[in-house]
Amino acid sequence: MKQLYLFALYLAGLFIVCDAKAIQDNATDTLRIYHMDEVVVTSSTKETNNLRKLPGSVTILSPQTIGGNQIESVKDLSSYVPNFFIPDYGSKMTSAVYIRGIGTRNSGQSVGLYVNDAPYMDKSTFDFELTDIQRIEVLRGPQGTLYGRNAMGGIINIYTLSPFDYQGTKLSVSAGNYGQFKAKASHYNKLLENVALSIGGYYDRNDGFFTNSFNGKKADKEESVGARLGLEWMISPQFKAIYNFSFDYSEQGAFPYGLYNPETKETAAVSINDSSTYNRRMIGNQLRLEYKSNQFTLSSTTGYRHLKDNMNMDQDFSPLSIFTLNQKQKQNAFSQEIALKSNQPTNYQWSVGLYGFYDDLHTDGPVTFKEDGVKTVLQSVFDRLKASIPRMPQLIIMDEQIYIPGSFDTPTYGLALYHQSTINNLFSEGLSLTAGIRLDYEKAEMDYHSEASMHFGMQMAPGMPMITLPELPTSVMDGSINQDSWQVLPKISLKYECTPRTFTYISAARGYKAGGYNVQMFADLIQDQLKYDLMSAYAPQMAVEPSPVKDVASYKPEYSWNYEAGIKSELIDKRLTAELTLFYMDLRDIQLTKFVNSGNGRMITNGGKARSLGAEATIQARITSNLTANINYGYTNATFRNYFHEEKQGSEIIRTDYKGNHIPYTPSHTFSAGLQYSKLLNNCWLDQFTASAQYSGAGKIWWTEKNDIGQDFYGTVNAKVGVRKGNIKLDVWTRNLLDADYTAFYFESFGNPYMQKGKPFQVGAEVSVAF
Repeated sequence: MKQLYLFALYLAGLFIVCDAKAIQDNATDTLRIYHMDEVVVTSSTKETNNLRKLPGSVTILSPQTIGGNQIESVKDLSSYVPNFFIPDYGSKMTSAVYIRGIGTRNSGQSVGLYVNDAPYMDKSTFDFELTDIQRIEVLRGPQGTLYGRNAMGGIINIYTLSPFDYQGTKLSVSAGNYGQFKAKASHYNKLLENVALSIGGYYDRNDGFFTNSFNGKKADKEESVGARLGLEWMISPQFKAIYNFSFDYSEQGAFPYGLYNPETKETAAVSINDSSTYNRRMIGNQLRLEYKSNQFTLSSTTGYRHLKDNMNMDQDFSPLSIFTLNQKQKQNAFSQEIALKSNQPTNYQWSVGLYGFYDDLHTDGPVTFKEDGVKTVLQSVFDRLKASIPRMPQLIIMDEQIYIPGSFDTPTYGLALYHQSTINNLFSEGLSLTAGIRLDYEKAEMDYHSEASMHFGMQMAPGMPMITLPELPTSVMDGSINQDSWQVLPKISLKYECTPRTFTYISAARGYKAGGYNVQMFADLIQDQLKYDLMSAYAPQMAVEPSPVKDVASYKPEYSWNYEAGIKSELIDKRLTAELTLFYMDLRDIQLTKFVNSGNGRMITNGGKARSLGAEATIQARITSNLTANINYGYTNATFRNYFHEEKQGSEIIRTDYKGNHIPYTPSHTFSAGLQYSKLLNNCWLDQFTASAQYSGAGKIWWTEKNDIGQDFYGTVNAKVGVRKGNIKLDVWTRNLLDADYTAFYFESFGNPYMQKGKPFQVGAEVSVAF
């Protein structure tokens, strides 16, 4: 580590002593592309506005921005984009995206992800390696009119590099502390004048950042490998076909949670006794056809994604053997979109489209209560029953372990029709109106099966011998439920271009997040069924029938209205741009993730009404031909307007009014500030020197609806310094340079609070070659 610091200082000193001449105006200025994004090509298959002049909040990241800020996955966008936050916790299965206070940790999503215009339908697939990216677009605020379901918070669009735009080979190797190692390779080539190929792969690993004190080994080691293939065919000057294939495989260790002490505000070391692993395999196929004439563009995007994963986790995160969860998902998701939009440079632009999808998801989620779990969790149910009815005998569970299987088929399908129009120079020059509407239909089903059996002994009074009860039939839950919905998603915006480089806008849009089903809580439901069957057999007068599955396991859609006003301006030509946005979101039936009373799993419930209001500001400056800077700030005040929390304490239900409390897991402030420096060198044996530093901060974040435990504002610094000679480049990089101590996540289980710390200081070096 010390050697790397010294080497970085040596590179900086070498740059100072080199006699570098000024860069001529016609020299390649990658920095201009990096921050001002003047040269990055943007296009959309269905948007009727130029993306740079879109009447809404949008952040566009170029390849230089992505590389300079070490953005290697979607999680790394956190805080760089105003009011955009993804906590880096757990495994790749968990990518909880929050924009403007809107998000979710469990099933479903509030922010959509598209890669080359094809949707990723489950946030279990969001965390993957970003390689050779042409650009990333983050659109904040509801995008339901053009994108439909689960775009209530916004959209992330990722586009990969085209082999028609770049031909060559890229190789890189990176290594750092904590056993970090990464190797990437890609090749872009024209096979024929009208046929081009791209192929690439990567390998990434680390030894883990947190030690499991139970066995002295790293708890959260990780290893992944992947490959990409792209084939583009320009069938004619107007007609092209693009095929993309991707494969990713990941293996990870445990979720590194430690027991938290609310009084001392300290988090104990990770201590997990049961085996905990997560592995995931993803395969993606996409075919895009596009015909472009002077009058219109007709495109067809067909997508298929396969996900197969296996999570085997010690769910009590303690040295005790309480219970484990083994969740396996197998998903086959298909999507088809046909879009038609105008190309004529007239005052009227239009876009229409038809979209359909089918998402076939099968989940196995068996829970195993082990020795300590049987004694402390399940047996306590019957101990409380005995305490409430002293005259009844004491029931004692005889099993050492209890296995509760759960199998769930949750297919979802939908169809949508949308239209958007933009009228430019309305009434006066510079005034434009954009209006759109989407009709969206969705149907979700769940076929479920779960069962459980226990062996009981009965003790009539303390000190008396225990009587083994006859074995009861296995309690079984089998059934099928479904829900469907029609949604109308309108959007309207008014924009006025004061000058060619400045415009203001106001907009209103409706968004919704689909409803669904809670599969992780079926262990609780089958326990209730088992208790009912037991009491029906031995004490019918005390048997209480469980609540219907549909009332407990399903949750409703979440809705919002978003109102936004903003101004964007290039204050100094090609040197200084600024953007300011104000927003207000009215939320209804907000979906909240909560742990079930037993602590066995998580569930989503609807939490009444809420609101989110705030502001976003962005400044990008090209200070000199070599130095650029960026500042991004977001403020969000997301609070409940009408939400009563119910909690069972003994035999009573305690109802608490959470009106005015902040919505958990979303930061009140996000802030980032960065500098990028690049210098071409002459009369020196080095060709280029680069350096960058980015500060990113977020907070305060409340972890509970009660707003009793939270993370104050914290910040991390990432930095990179490098030199290039010819086509070889060497970079020294750091993450969390100042080793900031912060909490990445918090939750409660069995009445115990647990926290995961953020990743510590990291340092390493990368060698890359392009030819």
